[in-house]
Amino acid sequence: ALCYDSVNNRVHCANYDGASVTVIDGATNGVAGTVTVGTQPRALCSNPLNNKIYCANNLGSSVTVIDGATGSVIATVPVGNGPYALCYNRQSNKVYCANSLGGSVSVISGATDSVVATVTTGSNPCALCYNPQSNKVYCGNGGSNNVTVIDGATDAVLATVAAGVSPCALCYDAKHNAVYCANQGATVTVIGCGADSVIATVT
Repeated sequence: ALCYDSVNNRVHCANYDGASVTVIDGATNGVAGTVTVGTQPRALCSNPLNNKIYCANNLGSSVTVIDGATGSVIATVPVGNGPYALCYNRQSNKVYCANSLGGSVSVISGATDSVVATVTTGSNPCALCYNPQSNKVYCGNGGSNNVTVIDGATDAVLATVAAGVSPCALCYDAKHNAVYCANQGATVTVIGCGADSVIATVT
């Protein structure tokens, strides 16, 4: 996994087999440091509001919080089983962690680095994306063939949308307020975020 730190102009690279995150200087493209994290770091996201980087440790059932300025570990947050994907909600200053083996999403406060809610989803949640226009989080559940829609303010489940076979990646289209969901069944499901319903399926 990679993520860009816009505050410090750095790129963070999760070394899945190395239990570490390499920090790359965006100006020189040289290595600025290495941070030791949990077992099998699988996903990264940036919190520019508090100048932090979050790293999901797939076999550690934890999220490591890295200070963006110093590159040091400032917290380790226990989450559900098999943390696999992360996304950041700037509007509510929260980090969402999809626990692939736990059937849930852990919601972490960006201010306190503690879990403030746990949202039950379908089985094998493995993909997340944030919709800033509607303040919603979309979670692809690979084992349930659906997408859970989470309210970014209250962390309540707003809808469950049937997708294709084993949805595994999501992205948000701000121009059309839609979420694209890649399915392992060779299709992409397009979800209209107004009504949270499928508006197209692309083979």
